[in-house]
Amino acid sequence: MDVAAGHQPGFAVVDVETTGFSPEEQRIVEVAVVILSSTGDEVDSFCTLVDPGCDPGPTHVHGISEEMLVGAPTFVEIHPCLADRLSGRVIVGHNVDRFDMAFLRAECRRAGGEALVPDSVATVDTLRVAQLHLGLQGRARLIDCCDHFDLTWDDHHNALGDARVTASLFRSMRAELGDDHLGIAGLLLTARGCVWPGASDLRAATRVRAESLTG
Repeated sequence: MDVAAGHQPGFAVVDVETTGFSPEEQRIVEVAVVILSSTGDEVDSFCTLVDPGCDPGPTHVHGISEEMLVGAPTFVEIHPCLADRLSGRVIVGHNVDRFDMAFLRAECRRAGGEALVPDSVATVDTLRVAQLHLGLQGRARLIDCCDHFDLTWDDHHNALGDARVTASLFRSMRAELGDDHLGIAGLLLTARGCVWPGASDLRAATRVRAESLTG
C-alpha cells in the first residue's frame, strides 16, 4: 500500500536525545525530523522536547533538564504527527538502525503495543555508509564524518541541530558516492509503501528548547 496522497517521496532525517542507551529501559526526551525532498532539499522540520515520565538522564550530555520538560508533550501525544512525517519516506540518521529506530520502535510499542510498531522501514545509516565506503571504520562518529566533509555545527546533542547536520552529511555522501552506489532509487520506491501505524496529519503541540526560539 502506498502512502496517502500528498506525501511527496523523499527522506526523513531523524535524531533523538534519550535518558540512556537501552531502548527497552530508557526513554526519548527530544526528537527531531528534517524532511528532505528526493533531491535533498529541506522542505519541512519537526522538533519537540518529550516528557519521558522519568528523570531526563545525562543532562551534562544532551543539556535537557527536568525544568525544560515541564509542559512538554508525551510521546503518545506526538506519535500521530511524528508517524505521519515518517510514513512514505526513507529514514536517514547516524547510527539510525541501532539507535534512533530502536528507540522509536520501543516508544511506539509503549504507546500502543505491536500494532503501532512499523514493519520493515527503508533506511540510510550514515554511520554504516562511512564505515563501508569512506574508510572511517574506527572513527565514524558524527563529528568525524562531518570533519571528512568539512561540515561544522555548534549545537551538538541538540536533536534538531544534529538532524540538520546529518542531512548535510547525507547530501555530501550522495554527491561523493552517487545515488546508484547508495541504492537511492530502490530505497525511495520501497519507502512509498512504508506506512507508520497511527499516522495523522493533525499538528501536534510541541515544546522546544529556549535557544531554538532565537536560533
